[in-house]
Amino acid sequence: MNPGLLLCILLLIIPVLQFAQDDSAHPGPATQPVNAVGKTMPLDAAPLARQVFSFHLPEPTTLDIGIAVYEATGAVFSFEGLTRLDHNNELLPAAADRWEPSPDGTRWTFHLRRGAKWSDGRPVTAHDFEYAFKRMVDPASANRNASFYYEIEGAKAFNQGLTRNADSVGVKAIDDHTLVIRTTLPCPYLPYIASFPTSVPVPRWQVEKYGQGWSEAGRFVTNSTFKLDSWDHGSRFEFVLDPNYNGPHKGYVERIVGKFLDTRMMAGGTLSYENDEIDMQDVTPIDLPRVKSHPRLSGELDVSKDFMTHFLFFNADYAPFGNLKVRQAISHAIDRQVICRVLLQDLGEPAYSMLPPGFPGYAGGKYRDIQRFDPDLARLRLREAGYPEGRGFPRIEMWINNMARQQVGQAIQEMLKTHLGIDMSIRVVENISYRTAQYQRKIPFSLIQYHYDYPDPNNMLAMVWRSQPAGYSRHPWINAAFDRLVDEAASEMDEVRRFQLYDEAQRILSEDAGAVFLYYGKKASLRKPWLKGIKRDRDGEYPFWGNNTGYFDIYIGDGGR
Repeated sequence: MNPGLLLCILLLIIPVLQFAQDDSAHPGPATQPVNAVGKTMPLDAAPLARQVFSFHLPEPTTLDIGIAVYEATGAVFSFEGLTRLDHNNELLPAAADRWEPSPDGTRWTFHLRRGAKWSDGRPVTAHDFEYAFKRMVDPASANRNASFYYEIEGAKAFNQGLTRNADSVGVKAIDDHTLVIRTTLPCPYLPYIASFPTSVPVPRWQVEKYGQGWSEAGRFVTNSTFKLDSWDHGSRFEFVLDPNYNGPHKGYVERIVGKFLDTRMMAGGTLSYENDEIDMQDVTPIDLPRVKSHPRLSGELDVSKDFMTHFLFFNADYAPFGNLKVRQAISHAIDRQVICRVLLQDLGEPAYSMLPPGFPGYAGGKYRDIQRFDPDLARLRLREAGYPEGRGFPRIEMWINNMARQQVGQAIQEMLKTHLGIDMSIRVVENISYRTAQYQRKIPFSLIQYHYDYPDPNNMLAMVWRSQPAGYSRHPWINAAFDRLVDEAASEMDEVRRFQLYDEAQRILSEDAGAVFLYYGKKASLRKPWLKGIKRDRDGEYPFWGNNTGYFDIYIGDGGR
C-alpha cells in the first residue's frame, strides 16, 4: 500500500477511536427513576426520597368521604370514582374505562378497568360501586349529599323513607366489571355526577366489620393511587403511593403529608409556609397586601379562577325573611364593588346571579340590575315591607362558618345599618355544627358560599336550590316555578334548550331573592418554586383543582428544599 495513503487512513481512524473512548467515559443521560407505582418521573424531578408534598388542613373527623364530605376534609385523593375531571374540567376515565348511555338517556353503562385492586389487594368490582351508591342514599347513612343522587331511579324514595327496599335504587352490577345506573328521566350529566368526590366505592367488608371506625389507620382500605400510611390524631395524616393501583391516574409524589391546623387559626397567616413546613397555602385577603409587597412571596403567588359563589341566604320560617320586600331591600343595600375592591383585595368579582364567570351557563351581566346596589330602592322596599327607616325591624343574626369571612360580614352589618337602619349581629359557628344546623333549618340568615362539584348548571342551581324537605337539602327556599324549570332542564337532552331553562331558573332565583348574591371568589395561593406539575388550563391560568387531578399531577422539582 502506498505509504501516503496508509498515513491518511490512520489519521481518519484515530479521532474516531478517541471519540468512542471519550463517549464511553461520559455516558448519556441516566434512565429516569420510576416511583413506587411504576410512573416515570419528569426530567426535572427531585430524587424519590424528596417526593413529599405537605399542606395544612383542619383535622377530619372521618375519612369516609362517600357519606361525610364535610367531615372528611382532605380525603379527596384517597378514592377513585368511575370518572374524573381534568385540569380543564373535562371528563376522564378513572375506575371505568368507558361508559355509554342508552338511546333514551335513562340507562348508563360503566365498564370498569380490568385488574384494579383495593389497597389490601382485593379486586375492585362493580359490586363495590353498587354497594357504595346504595349506601350513599340509605337514610341510615345520614349523608347530607344524598340529594346529589336523586336523579337515580328510586334514590329519592329510598332516601326519604318512602320505601325501605335498597334494591329499588337503580344501580346494579351486571358482573364484576359492568355497572348499570338507571335514572328516572334522561340524565345527560350523570357521568359528571360520577366524577364528584363522594361518588366513590367503599370496601364493604371493612365497613360491615368496623362500622363508623372503618376509616381509621390500619382499617382504611382505598382504591386510589394513594393509601393511608398513618393518622396521628391531633397532628397529621400521611398517605403513600399504593403499588396495587394500576389505573391512569398514578401519582408522582411518594408521600402526601396533611398537617392539621386549628380551625380557629385559619383566618390568615403564612408563617408555616415561610418556614418551609408546607409546600402550598391559600392566601386570604387579609394577608394579600403583605404577600404582594414581599420580595420573595410575591413571586410565589398565584391567583386563579375558582368556581365559587358567595351569597346570603334566608330562612322564610324566621320573620321577617318570609317577606320578599325585606329580602329585596337587603339585596339593594349591599355595595359589592366595595366588598370586592377594598375587603377582598380584588379576590372577588361582584355577583348578581348564581353561576360564576367561565362556568357553563354563566349569564354575564344580564341580571345585574335585579340585585343592583341602590340605597334609595333598598329603603323603598323596606318601607313597602312595613319597616320605614328600619323602625320596628327585629334585630337579626347572621351566621358564619368561617372566620375568614367575618370581615365581609362586618361590612354587610355596617351597610345594613347605614342604608336601612337594620341592626345585625354576627355569630361564628364551627363548620360541622353549622352544617348540622343548616340541614335542620335552624339558621335564620347566613353568609355562605358554594363551590362547584362538576361543571354543569344542574350542580350549582338544581342541586343547591331545588326545594326538598328539611334534612335533605342545603337551603329552605321554595319556588314552584324554579323547581319546574330545573326539573325540566335535568332531563332535557338538547343542550341549547337545557341551558335556556337553567338561565330562566337563575333569573327567578335572583328576582325572588332566594339568595342575595355577593361575589364570585378567586383563589390566591402561595406555591413553592419546587412544586411542579400544576397544569395551565385553556384560559392560561394555573388553578389547583384538588377535586380533580391536581394531587396526581404534582411533583417536587430538583433544586428545591
